[in-house]
Amino acid sequence: MTNEMLENILRRYDLDRPVPTFLRHNENRTYRVQDRSGNKYLLRVHDPFVPGMAGLQHRFDGIVAELDMLEHWGRWNEREVQVPVRNREGGLVTTFEENGRKIHASLLTWLEGRDLVKNDLPYEDTIRKLGEQLANLHAFFGRYEPVGLEARPHQGRAYNDKMAGVIRSGAEKGLFAAGDADTIEETLRLVNDRLTGTGSEGPGLIHGDIGLANTILTESGEVRFIDFGFYGRGYALTDTAMGVMMLPADWRRRFLEVYSGGKSWTEADLRKIDGFMLVAIIGYYVFQFGNAKMHDWMRERMPMLCREYCLPFLAGEPMLERIGF
Repeated sequence: MTNEMLENILRRYDLDRPVPTFLRHNENRTYRVQDRSGNKYLLRVHDPFVPGMAGLQHRFDGIVAELDMLEHWGRWNEREVQVPVRNREGGLVTTFEENGRKIHASLLTWLEGRDLVKNDLPYEDTIRKLGEQLANLHAFFGRYEPVGLEARPHQGRAYNDKMAGVIRSGAEKGLFAAGDADTIEETLRLVNDRLTGTGSEGPGLIHGDIGLANTILTESGEVRFIDFGFYGRGYALTDTAMGVMMLPADWRRRFLEVYSGGKSWTEADLRKIDGFMLVAIIGYYVFQFGNAKMHDWMRERMPMLCREYCLPFLAGEPMLERIGF
C-alpha cells in the first residue's frame, strides 16, 4: 500500500495531520496513527496477508457488525477500551479501491500498553483481572442486542463439523495421516455430542480468539481484550477455555473461580472446557490451512496433538491441567 493511499484513507477522518506507522500485515494490515495533538489510533486495512485467511469478518457487513458491537462495548465500560472512530461521513467503515479491488478500512482508538506475556501470568493480581475482564465481557454480551450476526463468523456445532471436514481434506492431500484425521473427527464429534440441544451456531456471543497476543496489559496495569475479528455466535465456554489455555496449570482453577464469581463448576462443564480447549487448537490448524508456510509445522505437530491430547480426551481423562501452557 502506497503512502498516497494511506493519506487518502486518513483524510476521510477528522484527524489533524495524522502520521501512520506500519505495524504488521497478518489477518489485517495495521498501522499506528498519531495526530498533531498526540492522539493515537489503530488503522486496520481488512486485507489478509494470505488470501485464504479471508472470511466473513473481512467483508463490509461483517466489519460493520463488529464495530457496532465495539461502540456499545465502549459505552458499557467505565474504563478505557478500544472503540471505533467514525469517518467524516459518519460511517464505521471506509471503503477504497486498490488495484481494482474494493478494500475496507476501520479506525480504532489506541489502547496504550503491551501484549500480555507468560511471565505476567503466575500472579494473583493478573489472574484476577483476567477473570474479571472476561466475566465483564460476557455480561455485556448478555445484554447487547447484536446487529448483522449473519455476516459474522460463528463457532458452534456446525463450525466443529466444518473443521473436521477441513482436516479430512488435509489427509486426502497428504498433509495429515488418515488416522490422525480420524482422531480429530472423533474428538470434534464428542465435543458436539456434549453440546446437543444448543443449536448449530452456539447460543450466545463470544470474542472467539482470546489469547496472549489479543490481551493488553495497559499502562495502568489493567487487562483489556483487543482484536474482535472472530466475534460472533458461539459458546461462552469457548472464550473461557481459551483463557484457561493462557495460564499455567496451577492457576487455571483460580481463573475459573474468579470468572464465575466464586460459583462452583460442575464436572460436565469442566469436561466441556476440556473439549473447547482442543477445539481452539484444532481451529488454529484450520485457520492456517491455506498458509503453505505453516504446513511443515502442522505435519510435525498434528501427531503429537492427537497422541498427547485428543486420545486421552477420548478416553475420558480430564484435560484442564494437562494441555500445555
